Amino acid sequence: MPVAPTKTAAKTAAAPAAAAVVTAAAAPVAEAVKQIEEAVAVHKETIENVVKAGADAATKSVEKAVTLTKEQVDAAAKANSAAFQGYEDLLTFSKDNVDALVRSSSILMRGLQDLSKSMISLTQAQIDEALVVSKAMATAKSLKEVVELSSAVAKDNFDRLLAESSRIQQLSAKTAEEALAPLSSRLEAVVSHLTKTAA
Repeated sequence: MPVAPTKTAAKTAAAPAAAAVVTAAAAPVAEAVKQIEEAVAVHKETIENVVKAGADAATKSVEKAVTLTKEQVDAAAKANSAAFQGYEDLLTFSKDNVDALVRSSSILMRGLQDLSKSMISLTQAQIDEALVVSKAMATAKSLKEVVELSSAVAKDNFDRLLAESSRIQQLSAKTAEEALAPLSSRLEAVVSHLTKTAA
């Protein structure tokens, strides 16, 4: 009689076959796992490269933006500085022009006061002399004395008029020359400035 196989013997005989099936089935799985791990490693490396490149690009973009902003701020500061400098130059230039005009007006007013004083002095002297002459004519004893006195007074008045008009003319010329001096110097400064600006 044949001996019936026992359960243990069957298990023992089936175990190598099952192990071979498991090993045969495990080989493709292991290969698939290996390929997945390689793909994950490649993708991980790609992702790291992309992230690194993105971070580098972002860093460079930020640095470029900061540099451009700094350059724009510097340019704006220079432009404002130049604008303020130009404005300050304009203010100084205008102030100098006004100062020259004030000095010129002051000199002119002082000269006109001197001229007025001279004219008042001349008028006062003529009035005083007219009083003296009128008294002398009133006390004259003859017509001949009155004519001689009138002729002498006319000659004196004419000589005084020539002398005073010459003095007034010199004073007027001096006043005009002195009053124009500040304006002339400012005109020279304006021409010089415009010449430098044009060049």
